[in-house]
Amino acid sequence: MSIKEQVEFAKEELTQDEKLLAGLIKAERFYKRNKVMILALAAILVFGGIGYGVMGYLKEQRLLKANEAFLKLRANPADENAMKILKQENPALADLLAVQRAISEEDEAALKTLQSNSDPLVSDLASYHLGALERRSGDLKNYRMKSGALLKEFALFDEAYLLMRDGKVKEAKERLAMIPENSPLGPVAKMLVHYGVVTDKGTK
Repeated sequence: MSIKEQVEFAKEELTQDEKLLAGLIKAERFYKRNKVMILALAAILVFGGIGYGVMGYLKEQRLLKANEAFLKLRANPADENAMKILKQENPALADLLAVQRAISEEDEAALKTLQSNSDPLVSDLASYHLGALERRSGDLKNYRMKSGALLKEFALFDEAYLLMRDGKVKEAKERLAMIPENSPLGPVAKMLVHYGVVTDKGTK
């Protein structure tokens, strides 16, 4: 390498060093100007990560407690302590279990209370089963006329049954005709149209 080439190489090396030094100075100045913001952002990221981890852990613990309480209630529906825990850890599941218990025990008072539940699913199930339990076609009609009634076809079937039992065959058949053929109740509805219904006292 000639002397000229050596000088050019040295100049280039110095230029690179100068650029690196200038970059470091700029970075240092930026850090000094925004030190508080950078540290705050770092703290937010650190504490946010810790908070997320803690929340995940707490959620998992709540789920485990709720599952344990649910299994205890399945084994012993009268376990009030398990119900209390379930209400604390998973209120929606506790309400659904309360609906199931009210249906199995034919508890009209409990179903009336659950009718006004803030959870639409709980409220819907309680409304349908209350109408079916009380055997009032008017209540079943009110239920099925509600927008988004989940058990509308079952309400139609129950209503038709009650109407037939009361001798209102034409109205009953009109209700049964409203049940779609592809519904799980379709074949049973057809049978009821053709063969009539058995009343509480015997065959009509």
